[in-house]
Amino acid sequence: MGQKDFARSFTEGMNSRGEYLVNGLLDAVDLKTYSRILDIGGGSGIYSAVLLNSNFNLTAAVYEKPPVDKVAQYSINKFRLDKRMDVIPGDMFKGSLPGGYDVHLISNVLHDWDFGKIKHILESSFNVLDPGGIVIIHDAHINESKNGPVSVAEYSVILMFLSEGKCYSTAELKSLLEEAGFVSIKYKTTILNRSIITGIKLE
Repeated sequence: MGQKDFARSFTEGMNSRGEYLVNGLLDAVDLKTYSRILDIGGGSGIYSAVLLNSNFNLTAAVYEKPPVDKVAQYSINKFRLDKRMDVIPGDMFKGSLPGGYDVHLISNVLHDWDFGKIKHILESSFNVLDPGGIVIIHDAHINESKNGPVSVAEYSVILMFLSEGKCYSTAELKSLLEEAGFVSIKYKTTILNRSIITGIKLE
């Protein structure tokens, strides 16, 4: 992903998948009472773009490491969101995340990283999320008993060969969210064996 041409082609490929998966996200979470999304590791920004297109109360920023941050401009232009969506270049493992957001969206990100790094991401999220804000983890999750779904387990094996991550269980993520300080942890299925796990930062 450090090569500009590869980053662009790979991320735009993921964009095609995202345009379908985001429909499940739209149905699973109500963001009518929120205002600003930080899309952490948001790639092309497709998830935020579709959320904004259906929730006119929202604005968003994609927080992404160069050169991938440039790809998000594609979604901004496609959905004509230049006045409601921008891009913040940065590394989620270095320094603090940007503040001033009441929604943190972490979509198809955590499965790429090992346990220590996802712990860091979630703690960083809690530290800067606005009081009363929500974190949304959208991904493929192993169930609490770690015995399925089979398709997610198969996907997890592929991830373990291609990256340092895997598909984490709902129990693992619930524990990490609570350790970070989040409360009211909830789980909800979406589409194609994807699901969301949400947590709230109390005021």
